[in-house]
Amino acid sequence: MTEANLQSNTAVSQPSKQIVEFDPRAADSITARMATAVAEATDRNVTEIPPLGEWVDCDAIEQLFSRQDPAHDLSLSFELEDCEVFVSNVGRIVVTPDADYESA
Repeated sequence: MTEANLQSNTAVSQPSKQIVEFDPRAADSITARMATAVAEATDRNVTEIPPLGEWVDCDAIEQLFSRQDPAHDLSLSFELEDCEVFVSNVGRIVVTPDADYESA
């Protein structure tokens, strides 16, 4: 196997980072977007991951991001389903699966 083949095979087996951009002023549920981003990053349906509310206080997150001042930076990060989840009030959710994560 050539070095190029090794690099190609390694890239295929690496988990992918999922980036979701959203309008922070929209009335949509930010926690629903977070759950969807985790499902997509782990190559699963959103119904196949545990409810987000088992890991974090969804109502608190919704209130935190709905009441924040857009002139000030606000971000939140936590682990869920072998992923690091980062949410920012600038309209970005980034989900990064752990390096050891293997999709089923």
